[in-house]
Amino acid sequence: MKRLEQRPELVALGSVAIGVALVLAKLVVGLLTGSLGILSEAAHSFLDLAASAFTLVAVRTSRKPADTEHPYGHGRTENLAAFAEGLLLLITAAYIAFEAVRRLVGGGPAVNPAGYAFGLLIAALVIEAGRAAVLRRVGKLASSEALLADATNRLADVLATLGVIAGLIGVRLGLSWADSVAAILVAGIIARAAAQIAWRSGDILIDRAPAGAEEELRRAIRDVDGVREVRSVRVRRSGPNLIGDASIATGRMLSVEAASALVEDVKDRARSVLPGLDLAVSVEGQKQGADLVERIHAAAARNGGVRDLHNVTVEREADGSLHLTMHAKLPGNQTLDKASRTSRSLERSIRAELPEVTRIDIHLEPMEPEVVPGQDVTARNVQLAERIRAVVESHPEVRRCLDVELSDRDNRIHAHVVAEVAGEISLEHAHRIESELEEMIRREIPETHEVVTRVTA
Repeated sequence: MKRLEQRPELVALGSVAIGVALVLAKLVVGLLTGSLGILSEAAHSFLDLAASAFTLVAVRTSRKPADTEHPYGHGRTENLAAFAEGLLLLITAAYIAFEAVRRLVGGGPAVNPAGYAFGLLIAALVIEAGRAAVLRRVGKLASSEALLADATNRLADVLATLGVIAGLIGVRLGLSWADSVAAILVAGIIARAAAQIAWRSGDILIDRAPAGAEEELRRAIRDVDGVREVRSVRVRRSGPNLIGDASIATGRMLSVEAASALVEDVKDRARSVLPGLDLAVSVEGQKQGADLVERIHAAAARNGGVRDLHNVTVEREADGSLHLTMHAKLPGNQTLDKASRTSRSLERSIRAELPEVTRIDIHLEPMEPEVVPGQDVTARNVQLAERIRAVVESHPEVRRCLDVELSDRDNRIHAHVVAEVAGEISLEHAHRIESELEEMIRREIPETHEVVTRVTA
């Protein structure tokens, strides 16, 4: 059974083989006995055989990988096969009902309720019940709509067979009309099963979302760190698979790499609640009116001419207008004329984002070279390193100095310092401590050309 669960096409192939045997047996016995109920079952089984063949082809096709002509895969073939099976069964039910009514009204050939007919029907009932159970189990495990439709069909066969047996018993008791009434009952059972199959598969073919899937997916995505808003979610079924798309909003200044990582996080969370989901995610920036600095950075990123924007300060004047100051880095080999054009373009982008701005001052700086020659000289300057350590630990908010490294760049000492402070303070407070430490070291130890400090918890 475990092997069958992993190979649904084997189950479909076995169902076809059983269907061939049942069609032949019911046709022979129906002709020998003259029973419309058994002949209707033979016709039903013949169409069942065709439907099972559809199922076999659909299951095999749906497992094919996506290609250039079918970028979303071949899963819909299962839904199409199930829909076709439902239509075939509806036609079968209509024909059986018509013939049964015609016999009831105009009469028909006598029915011979022979013992071998009962034997065939009981054997068929047991076989169909077992087939229905196997198809349903494997269909659920493989998420195969075609196998599930075939299982529903087999269950209808079980009920229909019970109806035919009841009709033959009625004929034996002298009720000649019982066989035709049983055929009408069979037609009703077939029609009900067919309607269920066609309705369910038709819903999927017109992209009806699985019940509750979209809301469940929306809740899962909303909990992913970095997602500010879930703007849209759509999910549809394609055979055993789910295909969906989602649009999310995040910070406007997220880098391309960070956005890609966020998309992967969203996909992982989505698959945790809807296994097998193939989700396409689009990322948009969310505009937050109150975050003026982020809006300025977003305008600079949109402009594209500035490599780095920092030290952005927003000053609100007494009349409510805004005065902005910032530092912008550009390639150092640019001419001043080109840099000035870039600066003016940046100013226009910022004014389009913040119309209430009355003044913008942009301080232009060259980008640092990509590689700076230098050498770690800490071991040769142990006393200098200890003096720096002592200055750092003299700060009232520094718990201890964790590291001091000295670099020689063009015969100038650059100090790199790491200090431990309380983790409860704000980032703004931490930055103030870093600035104070840099000023203290430059004042107490003037031989340091540049100082870079970092505080950590």
